[in-house]
Amino acid sequence: MAATRRAAMLRFAIQQQEAKHHAVALDMYRQLIEECPGTEEENEARERMLDLACLFGSEKQPHRMLSLYNALESLYAPTSTEHTAEARRARVKQILDGIHEQERREAETQARLEAIREGAEPPPEPATMPPRRKEPARVPRSRATRRQEGGDVA
Repeated sequence: MAATRRAAMLRFAIQQQEAKHHAVALDMYRQLIEECPGTEEENEARERMLDLACLFGSEKQPHRMLSLYNALESLYAPTSTEHTAEARRARVKQILDGIHEQERREAETQARLEAIREGAEPPPEPATMPPRRKEPARVPRSRATRRQEGGDVA
């Protein structure tokens, strides 16, 4: 596919995305990914699809978000179903490992808090701010005129 056609397709897809015509934009992004592997347009299309998935998640549209993630996963994964299943299993394992790590850290934090409450462990030292530099006190300027102050006015 010619570079000018790829660029035009990408521009059109971006315009459709900005106009909130997400279905048309997604179709164009998919077409770019499938037909133009290894190009800058393909990379941009993938990034924009991820952005749309995040947008759907923030707009409380989890079904559209998950559908888009599945589409991206199938576009990234190898073509054979055996490899696709392995890639999905590896991704699920990675997600679960992250969840378990977060739960472990939370459990450690809870245990530390319980030990502090029971007095078995001293509380951590509070964070201190560096000392502020003392500035000299400013003398307020008088707004009185020389005449009001009783000075000589010539």
